[in-house]
Amino acid sequence: MIDIVTVKLHVQDRPDIVYRERVIITPEIITFRYRLDALGPVNGICPARAEVYGPTRLVDPGPYSFGNPPTGTTWFYRGHPEHWPAWLIDLGAEHRPNPA
Repeated sequence: MIDIVTVKLHVQDRPDIVYRERVIITPEIITFRYRLDALGPVNGICPARAEVYGPTRLVDPGPYSFGNPPTGTTWFYRGHPEHWPAWLIDLGAEHRPNPA
């Protein structure tokens, strides 16, 4: 069994994230999941996963986008470091739990 530590942050004034050149996310809540058996960085990233919650919209909305943008959660995995913005990597390292 793998022990996981969860750190949930309510954030403000963080830049929007363009994810896979398709979706723009405005972060409101960021949840980091850390594996206790792998606290050090992998691909330069400490958490095993980051979940970014907030309003999302398409980069190219097209002619049929109306109303308020929907909210949702986008997952970032350390196995795919190319999708992580630098500030999210730094925030994940800053909130890394201390090894016991």
